[in-house]
Amino acid sequence: MKDKIIEKFCRLDELGNTLLTPFVISKKRKVIFFHIAKTGGSSIYNLLQKNNLDDCILSNKKLDYNAKVEYFLDVVDNWDAYYKFTFIRNKYDQLISLYNYDKILLNGISFENFIKEHVCKNSIFYPNYDYWINQYFLTMINDKPIFNFIGKFENYEIDLRKVCDQINIEFEDIRVNVGNYKKSEQGSCYNEELKQLVNQKFESEMKYYNWELESLWGPIC
Repeated sequence: MKDKIIEKFCRLDELGNTLLTPFVISKKRKVIFFHIAKTGGSSIYNLLQKNNLDDCILSNKKLDYNAKVEYFLDVVDNWDAYYKFTFIRNKYDQLISLYNYDKILLNGISFENFIKEHVCKNSIFYPNYDYWINQYFLTMINDKPIFNFIGKFENYEIDLRKVCDQINIEFEDIRVNVGNYKKSEQGSCYNEELKQLVNQKFESEMKYYNWELESLWGPIC
């Protein structure tokens, strides 16, 4: 298991990116948080930092890769001693949130083209829309969770309170990077073709977490 954790999170892709950076870790308090995009993670990151629960090693984007690996190897050696948690989000909703967050960089393309040209094929943003948001890949090894607790964005406050109780800090809802689109838009952004493209791209995640559209069909946004 430990070798597979190292392989998964330390691997450098062709652009020199690594999955070490989304980790927030406190060795002293034995707490690990893994930040998955658009799941409320920036708010959790701020809460952990406020409570001195970040060693600022892996979360430091400017730190040398080899220094990060050395630090992470020591963490993995003591993996079972840590309380490890992350948050996930309904894939359909997560993709809408990513689209709204990045559409300026994407030159205002439609949601349909975002799914077809960026999420479901390599793009200039690769790998940000690939394994970086594949929540099954990020949370599982050998079909088993690698985190003690996997909270859901849809139950954000309830689940974060559970985490705070476990790590002995006071709950505080420090919201940052909050999207301004309405949840009712979720279903109206998808037609059957886009739904199937997403289901195929993230097949294991869709099956394991049983994500469903939560509102009626409507025109593509």
